[in-house]
Amino acid sequence: MFRKLNLAVAALSMLGMSAMLAACNEQKSKTEVKKDVAEVATPAPTPAPTKSVVVYYSQNGATKKLAGIFANARNAETVELKLVKPYPSTYDSTIAAVKVQRDSKQWPALENAKPELAKYDTVYLGYPIMFGSFAPPIYTFLDSNDLGGKVVVPFCTYGSGGRKASAAELKTLEPNANVTLAYGISNKRITAENGAEVAAKEVEGFFADLETGKTEEILLGGYSEQRPLTAEDSAVFAEATKDYAYLSLKPLSVATQIVAGTNYLFVCEMKAFGGPATQTNVKIFKPLPGRGAAELIVVEK
Repeated sequence: MFRKLNLAVAALSMLGMSAMLAACNEQKSKTEVKKDVAEVATPAPTPAPTKSVVVYYSQNGATKKLAGIFANARNAETVELKLVKPYPSTYDSTIAAVKVQRDSKQWPALENAKPELAKYDTVYLGYPIMFGSFAPPIYTFLDSNDLGGKVVVPFCTYGSGGRKASAAELKTLEPNANVTLAYGISNKRITAENGAEVAAKEVEGFFADLETGKTEEILLGGYSEQRPLTAEDSAVFAEATKDYAYLSLKPLSVATQIVAGTNYLFVCEMKAFGGPATQTNVKIFKPLPGRGAAELIVVEK
């Protein structure tokens, strides 16, 4: 009798456990279904709209190349400024036309002088250097738009220099904008075989400098004190400036900075195009031995 009673109790226990397991499985299934439904029903987050734009004018394609690098680095939209009447196709004719515009301050008409800028907080403004500052189409753009309250980041391409001078003029013309450090690269360097790679790496470093609040003075802080030139310094200078005879550069002193190679900062007397003597800084980079020739980075004018 007791044996039958024990069997009955065991049977009831097994039935109870089975019911509990079934309930648990059912609850788990419901939870998984809800999870699956939630995953299907929840849309993917929409990327936040970009608040920056690259606005640029390009004469020979070098600035357009650099503008693409800036746009990719900051996921920015782009606006290429287009002349109603393009400059002549030859270099000499273009220089003559630009000189007339600068002398008269009659800036060229643009097809899209007033792009929609209200939705942007930051404007990356790109241009080639012509006669020591930004090309005339940029004056048209500035006259046509209010950049007050926006962050304006200048970048440029040049024959020998003009980065600092153009940024200084931009600050004067846009006193209500936050005009930052400017980035610049020579046409020769960006159009070289590895030019895009070189520029992209430098632009990455440029943005790092912006984010840490570096100034022109801080950037020069890593150099040694200026000193008289040695024979080796003179050889580096001659190698890097051999294609810039029209600037009539005479090195007066030099400071150096050791990196993966050597940065040189020469203080020079310059008589560009036979003009009056002025003092300027010339930056030159000399790679490690066997990795290329010394190259002129910029003439700060």
